[in-house]
Amino acid sequence: MLWGFSLWAMGRLPGRVPMHWNFAGEVDGWGTPLMASLLAPAIATGAYLLILGYDWGGLDFKAARAMSPSTTRQVRILMLLLIGGMHGSILWTSLHGGIASSSRMTLILSTFFVLLGNLMPRLEPNAWAGIRIPPTLESREVWKRTHRMCGRWLMVAGLVGIPASLLPERIANGLLLPLVGLPLLGAIVYAYWIRHQMDHPATPPAEAP
Repeated sequence: MLWGFSLWAMGRLPGRVPMHWNFAGEVDGWGTPLMASLLAPAIATGAYLLILGYDWGGLDFKAARAMSPSTTRQVRILMLLLIGGMHGSILWTSLHGGIASSSRMTLILSTFFVLLGNLMPRLEPNAWAGIRIPPTLESREVWKRTHRMCGRWLMVAGLVGIPASLLPERIANGLLLPLVGLPLLGAIVYAYWIRHQMDHPATPPAEAP
């Protein structure tokens, strides 16, 4: 479907298609119809095949594959929805003589963060998805607690970002980075803190003689 729409749109696009926006919401990168049409489908296809390679065991990086097939399928679909949503917005707006706004991208990303946050508590240690840092990969308990916490905060970030996308583009874009960055940074710090607590449990006070 993504390839079909892209190939259909390629011959109908204007000579220049917006591909990148700065934090002020201004277009600072343009592409040809060929690049604008085929880059996103190519990235999505390559990423999807790489993920399938991990899941099928063809690429073994000694990571635990404990996630259910249903969860891995949901993650793959979520990735395709993100790329497809952003790609479709750019092409559809360009086909109608306009320029896709960065606020619309903020809306798409915020919706993605809500869905991802809801999914994160169900992730298990694996080779390609999640917060893959030493504390989470060394302990399933640290993994689960970290992803539960990060999932909640990503959902909050997305729910704040959705109405924020209606604000002026400079403000909406400026809010998106901390809204997403803080939960991810907090999750990393939280994972190391949990591991420290597990390695150095509090000792009960000695009983008086």
